[in-house]
Amino acid sequence: MIPHSYFTCYPIHIASYHYKEGFRTEPQYAENGLIGIVQSGAGMLFLSSGRSCPLREGSFFFAQPGETSFELMADPGGSLKLSVVHYSAVQLGENEQSIGNYELMHGDHCSYRAASAQTELHLTNLRQALNETGILGDMRKQLALYELLLHLHAHQHAPSRAGTDSIQSTIDYMERRLSKSLQISELPRLAGMTPSSYCRAFKKLTGLSPGSYLTKLRMLKAKELMTDKQASLRDIAVSVGYQDELYFSRVFKKTEGISPSVYLKRRDRKIAVVSSLALQDHLLALGILPVAAPSFPSYHLTPSGFPSYLHDRLSGTVPLNAEHPIRSSDVVPLGPDLILRTKLTHDLGDKHWGEEGSAILIDHATSWEHYFRAIASRVDRMAEAERTIRAMSVLEQEARRKLEPVTKHGKWTIIRLLPGNCRIYGMKEHALTDLFYGRLQFQPDERIQHGTYMEDAFDQLTSWDPEQLLVVWSEEPVIHQFSADPRWQKLRAVKENRVYYPDSREWDPWGPIGREHMIKAMIRFFVKL
Repeated sequence: MIPHSYFTCYPIHIASYHYKEGFRTEPQYAENGLIGIVQSGAGMLFLSSGRSCPLREGSFFFAQPGETSFELMADPGGSLKLSVVHYSAVQLGENEQSIGNYELMHGDHCSYRAASAQTELHLTNLRQALNETGILGDMRKQLALYELLLHLHAHQHAPSRAGTDSIQSTIDYMERRLSKSLQISELPRLAGMTPSSYCRAFKKLTGLSPGSYLTKLRMLKAKELMTDKQASLRDIAVSVGYQDELYFSRVFKKTEGISPSVYLKRRDRKIAVVSSLALQDHLLALGILPVAAPSFPSYHLTPSGFPSYLHDRLSGTVPLNAEHPIRSSDVVPLGPDLILRTKLTHDLGDKHWGEEGSAILIDHATSWEHYFRAIASRVDRMAEAERTIRAMSVLEQEARRKLEPVTKHGKWTIIRLLPGNCRIYGMKEHALTDLFYGRLQFQPDERIQHGTYMEDAFDQLTSWDPEQLLVVWSEEPVIHQFSADPRWQKLRAVKENRVYYPDSREWDPWGPIGREHMIKAMIRFFVKL
């Protein structure tokens, strides 16, 4: 009998994933060794280090336990389908590492290309072997895995195919010239290919013909321009390359299912927000001005009680004082076509929010993207939402790079000081800690294992005696009360002057506009440290 420890890699299972156009995953972490293999479509691989790589049919990438997180995104023009092989790796000796965890993990790129047909053959062999049992079955599993690894290893340093690069250059050309007349017949020449070979390669890469892909790009841009209430249909048509407004309208209706005029009427629906969250942030990011929205007049120092970065943009919006119960009588007389609600702490059981179907309850979530997509789906703005989410991801990556001199030093604990209460924020289930620890990669104190936040945790804080403290959303008088406590003064972070008090009053990671405002404020604060 051959012991399993003689083998460095052992397959666990193969999973299949299919992401729709523009969809982006949450950060992923490899619990075991992982190989991702793109079977069709196109997208991007984003690493938490800030690197990104395009993914096409035949692309593959690796991840191993302890590696930084990664995210996957399907291209706007098509879906992304991939198989993921999960495997365990065993170290043989003090200086030996498995080929899966070392040789294949280190290179100049974060993704590579291999012949799709041959890769699929190896995957099929591995799938069949995973169904086998016994000692011989175990050996066949390992053999099939190694054959796959050797095949991929042979292509690890292979350059990208020139044809794919040429087609990508024509896609970039399309995006730059959306407002200009563009002949599809120009594209094969720009790619250095014959028309027939270009069309075949283009469809294989994107799933669409060149003409359909260009139309999709133009319609996405048109819907973005429609968020400007001052823009006419004539101006929008010209801006996306159509000189004939009627022809533009026909194309729009054929691709979107409704005419531009109906789409614009949907845009102009009167929408009210009833929530303890500033969901008006999400609506503004989607190009919609709500008729009413929650305000916090004793917290935000603006006449409206809206955050300063939203105050001017919400001109004409009725503030609803969310520091007190909001009643239907405050909202229904405004005549909203749609009321977006979240469950409030003080729900009066009010049954008079309007006609049935006009008030939509948005479920509680722990990520801003969930709220954003839920709202966008209700107002027919999913394409705009996905573009905003992608732009936010780019901003987060840029911020992570700028903050790296700070994030790579020391362990952090986030607290909020309230009258008689100290909250310690956890590692998950909150948009603040997802951004701070997950997206921006600040290192948490290893004792932080809980979710959301821990209430009445001052004793816990003093027993941990953390290295660095970030104090957020705390009023100055309350900070002074805690600072006078002898136990506070004995904290290592206090004695070493490692307690940080940013002006976080308007830090709001729950909406795209507030999140961008917060990230920029964090960069200004931390780069001075």
